[in-house]
Amino acid sequence: MSFQLAFTLLQDVSFVNEVPGVTQDVSINYFTMLMKGGWILAPIFLLLFISVYIIIERWLVLRHATNDDKMWLPRVKELINEKRDEKALVFCSQINNSSSRVISTGLEEIKNGAREVEEAMQVESRQEVGRLEKGMNYLGISATIAPMLGFLGTIFGVITIFYNISVTNDLSIGTISDGLYQKMICSGVGLFVGIIAYAGYYILNTKIDRVVAQVEKDSNEILKTIRLQNKA
Repeated sequence: MSFQLAFTLLQDVSFVNEVPGVTQDVSINYFTMLMKGGWILAPIFLLLFISVYIIIERWLVLRHATNDDKMWLPRVKELINEKRDEKALVFCSQINNSSSRVISTGLEEIKNGAREVEEAMQVESRQEVGRLEKGMNYLGISATIAPMLGFLGTIFGVITIFYNISVTNDLSIGTISDGLYQKMICSGVGLFVGIIAYAGYYILNTKIDRVVAQVEKDSNEILKTIRLQNKA
């Protein structure tokens, strides 16, 4: 059947090319072509919307999770060395980034000793990571599901092709064009959405890892300062 189908397609194409005066319309209406994908494109486009929303929203959150001002941490350490713990806590609370939130939580326990400060910062660090990773699981799901939905559309397209052939007993281009459109468009759109979601997932995770590493570095510096101050 597959050899017969391929042979018939070649015959049809050759016939069109050989007939004098036949002009082939090569203009493409992309919107009309896209609509050939069928209903399976609806969930794929929904995943695209979700992915783009999460990428933009997380990117803005991660931008605010870091602070370009590098002088705030030395200022906090200076206040701790001066034993102005309350002032250090107030100043740190005014800095809106991931490191300052973790350190502020630790400074609230500074009177209870370095061990309590460390435990408080560890708990807050885990919560901060959870806030940074909010919605990332949906982005990962979109990166996986979108191509699978596209392949599902491909299967539906193949089914449509063979169903039309069985009903009409006709192997012409017109009989199978709808199925071919659906097969190719669904796969292409699904892969496109999957690439966007995966790229966003990878880039955002890399940025989250950098923020977490910076939080750990800043927290360790503050903890070291507190321990040295307690020994003094």
